[in-house]
Amino acid sequence: MAGTDWSLQALGISPYRGNAYDLRVDLNYRNLQQLPTDLFSLGELQWLNLNVNKLKDLPAEMAMLGRLKWLYLENNSFQKCPEVVCKLTELVRLYFSCNSLTELPRAIVNLTHLRWIDLSDNRFAEFPTVLCSGSLACLEKLFLDNNQITSLPNQIASMKSLKLLWINDNRLEWLPPALCELTCLEDLQLKNNPLRCLPVFLASKLSNLKIFEWQECPLIQQLTEACQKGIQGLGEHQDQIIKKAEKRRMVHFRTEAGLDGGRERPCYLMRTRPRGVAVIIDNFCTLEAEESLNGRASSQSSSDGREDAKEQDNTDRLRSVLIKLGFNVRIMRGLMSLDIISALRFLSLEDHSYFDCVIVCILSRGARGGKIIGPDGIAVEVQQLTDIFSRTNCPTLADKPKLFFLQILEGNVKAKLSPRVHVSKDTTIPTTPTLIPNDYDFLLTFALIPKEATSDSLPSVYHFYVGVLFDMLETFARKLNLLDLMTTVHGEVKKRRLRSKNSPEERVQISPEIQTTLRYNLYLSMGSPSTGQGTSGGSKSVPSSRASTMLS
Repeated sequence: MAGTDWSLQALGISPYRGNAYDLRVDLNYRNLQQLPTDLFSLGELQWLNLNVNKLKDLPAEMAMLGRLKWLYLENNSFQKCPEVVCKLTELVRLYFSCNSLTELPRAIVNLTHLRWIDLSDNRFAEFPTVLCSGSLACLEKLFLDNNQITSLPNQIASMKSLKLLWINDNRLEWLPPALCELTCLEDLQLKNNPLRCLPVFLASKLSNLKIFEWQECPLIQQLTEACQKGIQGLGEHQDQIIKKAEKRRMVHFRTEAGLDGGRERPCYLMRTRPRGVAVIIDNFCTLEAEESLNGRASSQSSSDGREDAKEQDNTDRLRSVLIKLGFNVRIMRGLMSLDIISALRFLSLEDHSYFDCVIVCILSRGARGGKIIGPDGIAVEVQQLTDIFSRTNCPTLADKPKLFFLQILEGNVKAKLSPRVHVSKDTTIPTTPTLIPNDYDFLLTFALIPKEATSDSLPSVYHFYVGVLFDMLETFARKLNLLDLMTTVHGEVKKRRLRSKNSPEERVQISPEIQTTLRYNLYLSMGSPSTGQGTSGGSKSVPSSRASTMLS
């Protein structure tokens, strides 16, 4: 406001010396929208509290405070980190909680003395990978509570000095084995995340870990019981898993280039040819037929939204990718609800002893809460389908990856549900219901497409999600761990906005989700392991006497 005296004296503020004789200024709870002009003349200032104000940006003159070590910016109105903060190269602590940040500037790497950063209660949808820069080698404490982060990057392994990581109240769906390489970590808090599993080497490699908080995470029962006994109990449980895997030769170590000079990480052993059975259940064909009869047939399109000149059938496209990845593919179209259950039960009763994996891809109508709806309008619960492949119901797939890829088009549910088999229930209920069994080695990824969603370039949205997924699988399955690949896929899908039929100006964002209990990295690649992957014993083919019955 014109005529207002924006000086420290007018505000009744005087700089003072702390216990360490460092010069301090406390401007919290002042409803400030701009800073006092004489503040920048305090060249010796080392401690500045600007909490609980209405600041949206910081002026360039802030760079004059070159000796500033502690900066409090909590409870303001920042939507991005001001660039001038990155010029305060002597900063040791930076408090930025309770704002609206979605990312950090790359110049944050200039804060080479930074030891403590609080980014809690912001709007980060992704882990700020810029913090993984080797330039921030002094960073010891990182707070990311109450954001919207769904995964941690492998680059987190480079944060070697990290002693504290709080990432409570986020949307973490899985944790990378790279987390186990933070050997200085003493305090790890993961409360209230939709985690079902933990990295199998977590307890054994994080030998300095003293505090581990996991409450309100829907971990599978075995892990829950182990964690209730503390870090020692978790370590004993995971040691048993590791010894069992080594004895059965279910795991090998693969070098991941580009991470710490090529660090070896545990992977599921994929050596059989074929890798296993992949089933595609496509119920969208009936919807496309209905559209054709109603005169609304849509041209075939590629997964990225561009029209495909060859008009290749989308399901055949999925089949082609799975064949390239070494799977025996079966396609089933237009299955009624009970037929879906029967088809998967018959698959689970087969002998998978000579296979390393199974894939189930379902394209169908469905509903929120984990339901698939057949052409008959009857709902099947997804957990009922995945439970068919638990180690009890399908022992020949025990300790092997069981992968479910679902694209669900939101539809109406009849009151009648299909007959249920017994499904174990978790005591903790996450935002999205648990859709996989209380068992290891499952991965389920799904996208719910709202019924009003449409696209200018992709009139049929039936294969929108799986199209992107299988394009990525074809390109990167041999190079990327499956969960890293899924994170890339989901990031790409979220960027692509569909249009709403009800409101053409409204854009619909698709937010896929992952539920997983995979214990190791998984590469869906053919051929022998590359150099540095460790000995896998070579590829193992299915004996011809059994292939005739299992691969029909």
